[in-house]
Amino acid sequence: MIGINRKDIQAILKAGAKAKGMSTSEFKADIQATIDNIINSSDIEEQKRFKQYFGNRISTPEEYIYTITKKTTIKF
Repeated sequence: MIGINRKDIQAILKAGAKAKGMSTSEFKADIQATIDNIINSSDIEEQKRFKQYFGNRISTPEEYIYTITKKTTIKF
């Protein structure tokens, strides 16, 4: 598991925004749009995976990054 805290999440948001050439708030809005697209998706498997991580609630971009980072395993 990866040790990650609030400061790390802010750094991830800032780095992601810089990589995409947008402001941090625009990047957060982009992530929120992605979350909304998953929730409203017609793909049952995609919705199932999202509900497995977050239940029936809508996550914030920060919570999304934290949870996905914690639950994702990297295989070498």
